[in-house]
Order: sequence, then C-alpha cells, then structure tokens
Amino acid sequence: MPCGLTKEEIDTRRKQLAPLIKKAESSFLVKQVEQCNSSFFYEFRVKQAKKIVVKANEIFSWNLPVALSGGKDSLVVLHIALEANPNLEVIYNNTTVEFPETLQYVRELQKKWGFDLHITKSHTPFFKAVQERGWADHENRWCCRPYKDEPAFQYMLIKGFKAELTGTTRTESIYRRSLTPIKIPKKEPFILRVNPIYDWNEWEVWRYIKENDLPYNPLYDKGYRRIGCWCCPINGISHYQRLRRTHPKLFDFLCSLKPTHPSILRLNSSNIF
Repeated sequence: MPCGLTKEEIDTRRKQLAPLIKKAESSFLVKQVEQCNSSFFYEFRVKQAKKIVVKANEIFSWNLPVALSGGKDSLVVLHIALEANPNLEVIYNNTTVEFPETLQYVRELQKKWGFDLHITKSHTPFFKAVQERGWADHENRWCCRPYKDEPAFQYMLIKGFKAELTGTTRTESIYRRSLTPIKIPKKEPFILRVNPIYDWNEWEVWRYIKENDLPYNPLYDKGYRRIGCWCCPINGISHYQRLRRTHPKLFDFLCSLKPTHPSILRLNSSNIF
C-alpha cells in the first residue's frame, strides 16, 4: 500500500477529502479557469461529440437509442443524436420517484420534437422496498439497479439493442473522473454505454443549450442542479430545504415515512428548519 496505509485508511481519507475537493471545485477561481478553458475547447468538443454519435451509430447499424433522464446533459446528447438520426428511439426510465415536473417535461419534449419515446419503470413499489430494506446510502445504493437500470436494460434486451447513448459526464462526481467515451459494462446484461459529452463541464452544457435554444427542465430554474429521484438520500441537506419550499406536499409525505429519511433526521437534529 502507498505510504504504508491500509485499504481502510485509504478509503477513510478519500471520504474525508471528497467534500474538500467539492468545495475547491466550486470556488470562484476554479470556475473562472474552467470557463476560460471551456471557451477554448468548446467548438472542438461539440464536433467531437457529433463524431462520436455518428461513429457509434455506424458501428451499431443506426440501432442506437438515447437514454433520456430529463436532465440537461441527456438533453444535449438527444439533440445531437437526433441531428444524426431523426428516427432513433428514446428510452426514459421512470423510477416512480421522479419530480412531477420531470415527467411532464419529458412528455412535452416528446411532443415538441416528435421522437419515438418508450417509458420503462419497475413494477415493485419503491417505498415498500424502503420499508423492507431501509434507505440507501453511499455504501449501499441498492435502489439504483432495480429502479434506475434494470427496467431499461430489460427493454433494451427485448429490442435487441447492444448499446445506448447517455449524457454521463466526468464532472458529475469524483467517482466518474476516469469516464471515457465508451463504458464497457462489468455486469449483465452487458449493454455498452456511449458517452458523447463525457469530457464536457457544466458551463459547456449550458452554453450548448442556450446557443441552440433547447427547452430544458423547469426544475433548474427552481434552483435544482441535479434532476433525478426527488427523495434520493445521496442528495445534500440543501436539496431537502429546497424541496420543502418548492414541493411542500412531497416534503410532508417524506417526513411521514418510516423508516425516517436520513436527511430528515439530520435536519431535525440540527434545527435547520
């Protein structure tokens, strides 16, 4: 082990450094440098993303769906992909704990752009599973596979898809820093993930959206930076403070659940309300 540290000590240090790295990356200076670099590389990255989409479609005989999450990143990939292949299929997986705005937004986007949309979802009630297994955490994200991945994977297997286009980027988390244009799956069903904007940052994504006048999820204008499961335990305290303001009914419902949501416990114990 480097420096004589055990694996447990290394893992502990990584966890300790994670919030510091996040804080440093959010600093004004880092954002300014990032934006300057983005201005220089932006045109190249757009061209590169388009080439990745075309090449991937050629490899998979133009039978390549787009995984739409309702967020800004997959919106950009969808726009680029539709330019290359207007007849592609779009797969949106409803985890059953999506924001109401996201579900409505996906439907409205489909009507406006006219793409072939298929919605998948798990048939196991989410909150029943929470009662049985408890809330997920950083160490045990048990809900991701059955509610985010498996329904869409099963549909892709039925349709014969070998790969999908995603909006995953390196900047989403420290765990995705090594993301490449192609992600080879380590587990079944071995669906290849093609990531055309893998090296884009948030500023570049928003620039593309603004320049192309793309209709984005209205939740961003309410202050949400990540669009996904509204009750995800991985979200920080600020997410639930915002949820209380923007979606009081969802927040009250969350407060009534057993076992108690970990973020609700932290809010109650710290008197942040």
